[in-house]
Amino acid sequence: MSISTESDSTSTPSEDDLPIVEVDQEYYVLIPSRFPPIELYERIANDPEHDAAFKEVEALTNPRLREKARLVGGSGPGETEPAHLQNWNHAPFTYPNPDGTRFFGPATAALELFDELQTALAVSVRKREAFLSSTNEVPMGLDMRVLVRRVTGRFADCRGRGVEPDREVRWRAGRALLEKQADGLLFRPEERPSATGISILRGQALGRAIQGDHFRFAWDGERVKSLYAFRDGVVVLPESLGVAKAAFAA
Repeated sequence: MSISTESDSTSTPSEDDLPIVEVDQEYYVLIPSRFPPIELYERIANDPEHDAAFKEVEALTNPRLREKARLVGGSGPGETEPAHLQNWNHAPFTYPNPDGTRFFGPATAALELFDELQTALAVSVRKREAFLSSTNEVPMGLDMRVLVRRVTGRFADCRGRGVEPDREVRWRAGRALLEKQADGLLFRPEERPSATGISILRGQALGRAIQGDHFRFAWDGERVKSLYAFRDGVVVLPESLGVAKAAFAA
């Protein structure tokens, strides 16, 4: 981990004087594992010619693919494409969250990651519970995959403010940040205040996303009651995730 600061001020910063720090480290997030990581039309295309035709049809209706083609000058995808155009890195900035994020309204796309797997799990449990409750889902097992990315860039440091529960205050800080030359901001997540979250505004700050462990979230109709780690068979209780050290090896 490497974080250096351009300001040594120990006072609580306002929106106008947040210190800017250099970040270069790995961060974590979980996403649903609804589909296996294969080509979209691999199962129905009989040969490479058909596969290319299906991809061309998809590109006509997929805004993320159209934007990627514009950014790379029409060249096709591949391992040599920039990291910020990798699907997992590009999609969050093509499809903004209609509800906004912690520090930004729905008009500003941002990707939130976390400095430890434990924190990413705690945040993911909260988000899954909110979504499954809102849609009145019956008990189920929801499979989630970990993505790990290196983040490099200049970020406003909001951690000195502590946890801010008021969304309007957070969004005001986010609006002020948009006028600064920064790639996003660092913050204290309410799910685990001892940890660090990072809200990223520019995909160019992201390294390639790498798949990590898989977890099954056990939803009982009211809450996520446990998490099962496929790699080592450990069962994690969500209430253990907000403490200093969880009951599993990250």
